[in-house]
Amino acid sequence: MTKITTRDINFSVNYGDETLSLKGTVFQPEQHDAQSQKLPPVIFNSGFTGGVTMYGQLFGRALAALGYRVMTYDVAGFFSNKHIRNTIESGDKVITNVILEDQKDEVLGAVAWARANFGEMPVVASWAMGSVASLGAVAELAAAGAEQIRFWVPMSYTNIRKLQALRADPAAADAAIAKLADDAPIAPFDTGTDETRLGYYPLDPETQAYVDQQLGGYTEAGGADRWPGCTHVTAKSYTSYVHYDPEQSIEGATGFPPALIIHGADNTLHMPSESVRLHQNYPGDAGPHALIISRMQHGQQNQADHPVFKSMIQSIDQAIRARA
Repeated sequence: MTKITTRDINFSVNYGDETLSLKGTVFQPEQHDAQSQKLPPVIFNSGFTGGVTMYGQLFGRALAALGYRVMTYDVAGFFSNKHIRNTIESGDKVITNVILEDQKDEVLGAVAWARANFGEMPVVASWAMGSVASLGAVAELAAAGAEQIRFWVPMSYTNIRKLQALRADPAAADAAIAKLADDAPIAPFDTGTDETRLGYYPLDPETQAYVDQQLGGYTEAGGADRWPGCTHVTAKSYTSYVHYDPEQSIEGATGFPPALIIHGADNTLHMPSESVRLHQNYPGDAGPHALIISRMQHGQQNQADHPVFKSMIQSIDQAIRARA
């Protein structure tokens, strides 16, 4: 069995209005053989509250066991980077900003760190909303004609507006949140099943139960706050995320990296048709089709010993070795 080492790092992120240092973690095999030395480094970024404290440690260890050096991090406002940026104190409440534009900047900061510290551009593998942020980063590099990442692996991608269909009354929720002040606190989640509670992220009840059990366990194991790592998010979090659409930058574009687009066939939160649509519109080489994995839901199978997760990691490894 490959022995995995971990080390804490810091990396700089230019948010436009300020440059800050975030904490991150590197997973890598203790011993590097000749074959693993040829493998590119990997950046893993995740979604709503995502990072090393949740799926980052899972993907980091799985890929490091195959010889990769994997850098991952908690997004600003959560867990190990909770008070770096994107939190507001109002009375006894800590209110969190969840800003995809910031998360795009964090991907770019992580890529720059990998380029400087590993000596080559990395692969970027992204989960759920993290795929939206990384698409923004990839599109920005392409538009600037800058050195591009080696390979892109978006998993469970969805256009953010599409998520709102889970709400009981999407139009009413959208209009009500738009009337709130930017820093007004709203709940992290809302499917609108009791009356619209004006929450940030819509989760169907089955997925809500899964994430509370599984991701809560991950975060507790990491010694962090229990998932989701926040009690309130700002109304601006919602209004900004439904308007953030990096897909507007891909039509007719050039300079995009090769990609493997992955989705679970049984995902009822982020619909598989979203990754199929992304594949059809992606301006780089994404292979003949998106990889739609049977018996895979949104993340319920993301467990180290689950055969579906193992199969997905194997597919990512094979694709990187073939095309990165």
